[in-house]
Amino acid sequence: MIVSSMSFASAPIALEGDAILIDQLPSDVTGYWQECQHASTTPMQDSLSCDRSAQPQTDVNSTNAYRLQSLQLRFILDESIKSLYPGIIIEEIQGADELYLNGELINSTGSFPPRYENASYYSRFYFLPPEKLLFNKPNTLRLLTYSSENDNQHQYLTMTFRSFEDILARSFKKDLMLSFVAALLFMICILQLYYFLRIPGSYDALGLAGFSFLSAMFIFLNHHFVIKMGFDTNSLLRWKCVAFIFAQLALNFYLFHTYELKKHILNRSIFAFYLIFGISVLIWPSIYHLPEFYHWSKLTAFIPPLVIIGLTLFVKRSVVSKPQIFLLVSLSIYLIFLSLDVTRYSWIGLLEYRENTTLIIALVGLSVTAALVSTEKYWEYFKGATYDHLTGTLLKTSFIRRLSEEMQRCRRSDFCLLVAVIDVDQFKVINQNYGHDVGDKALVILSATLTRALRQFDLICRLKDDEFCVAATLPNGENNQAFLLRLHEEINAAAITLENNEKLSLKATTGAVIYDAKRHEAPEMLLLDAEHSVTEAKMKQRGSIHWFDTENPPLQFIF
Repeated sequence: MIVSSMSFASAPIALEGDAILIDQLPSDVTGYWQECQHASTTPMQDSLSCDRSAQPQTDVNSTNAYRLQSLQLRFILDESIKSLYPGIIIEEIQGADELYLNGELINSTGSFPPRYENASYYSRFYFLPPEKLLFNKPNTLRLLTYSSENDNQHQYLTMTFRSFEDILARSFKKDLMLSFVAALLFMICILQLYYFLRIPGSYDALGLAGFSFLSAMFIFLNHHFVIKMGFDTNSLLRWKCVAFIFAQLALNFYLFHTYELKKHILNRSIFAFYLIFGISVLIWPSIYHLPEFYHWSKLTAFIPPLVIIGLTLFVKRSVVSKPQIFLLVSLSIYLIFLSLDVTRYSWIGLLEYRENTTLIIALVGLSVTAALVSTEKYWEYFKGATYDHLTGTLLKTSFIRRLSEEMQRCRRSDFCLLVAVIDVDQFKVINQNYGHDVGDKALVILSATLTRALRQFDLICRLKDDEFCVAATLPNGENNQAFLLRLHEEINAAAITLENNEKLSLKATTGAVIYDAKRHEAPEMLLLDAEHSVTEAKMKQRGSIHWFDTENPPLQFIF
């Protein structure tokens, strides 16, 4: 008898002899099948005896250790479930199989010799033809399997009778979930390819793109519908194996670049190993060795994470960043889930999960985590091209672009645009007398003061070491001078607390201009007038405010 597994389905009613009564669905019939001897693949009659003591017959025509095995179930269906159109879901079948109902072949997955097709690792969703079922009378199901002698997994089979709608929904739900996960990994691949094409030298993004794409391909090939569409199952198994192997190659490439160990000899050695392994599986002539290759591909998947963790903890001398530590933790979790997949049959009775379930979780989890680490890294790159690292304000190039947008908005609306350049007085003296750390602190305090005093949509830019520029869009009726005076006073009220608790007050000189659509055709011209006005203010009196006169502009020379 087959050992029963945990299930939420109801149990059938055992009758005299080997028969069972199924009077409700779903019904778990796992523990009621009998293991029989059968020597041929021709349809069997109900009268064929089922000898439990006999051993499965080895295929003498095969050069490999494969055998034919047979299971039988005798059951009676109650008339009350006839309208539900019963079917059966079978999990954990290795190799190929054929299902006979009352002596007639009704379903098969894969093919038996001479044209053997291995359909391992796919669930079987079998519908029982209503016209061939007998209700309130004995029926016989015979399941033939052809698989390796090493695949002694009949004790792990789970078989459940379910309604037509339930089987259809479960099949659709499983494929939908796999499609969603594959699509998620494909989007990660696209994002990483963008980083690689956009940022020079970002080879870690290329490696992660390859890992995500090949993982998505591996997951997609686990769809149930791909075997229902008539694809050769041997090719599917081969490509699943190749996709997983090359995914590990890409992961190795990504990890060694992320942890700056790309010149290490182990990087080239592991890369060469996976390359040779993947090509060997791709061109290997015998289909009978594919399950062994698939198993070994999972075992070798431990290599890159273990090597990286070992090198990072015991060999790498440079400081490991927080994102790299986060990735190390993710790699450890990846190894745990990978171990759960490889040792799955050891957990029967404690944990129940299907083939490749934890493996897919491991691939998705690592891809998402690595994508987050990569996004944080390259966000800092893009942020560095847009914002000043010290103060968090816009850089000049980004400010000019945003200023141009504000100018266009003012042309279309009843608003005015005020642009002011603020120069920190005696900034060089502060650096000389108190050190650059205090000078940097002064700039940070000044930018924080501007951020607090201005509105969220106003622009702040660090033009030079000691100069900031702000752009504020104001209603035409608002007092521009009062607005700028309030901002100027808040800056002058700011102070730095030194180590000896001494207060160092900050002072600033401000030059401002109001946007004039006729004069300021480009944002550079508007900024030039603001810089000219702050220069005039510094020449006249430090700590003052000077407005640029757009009606009588001074003569300016632009070089």
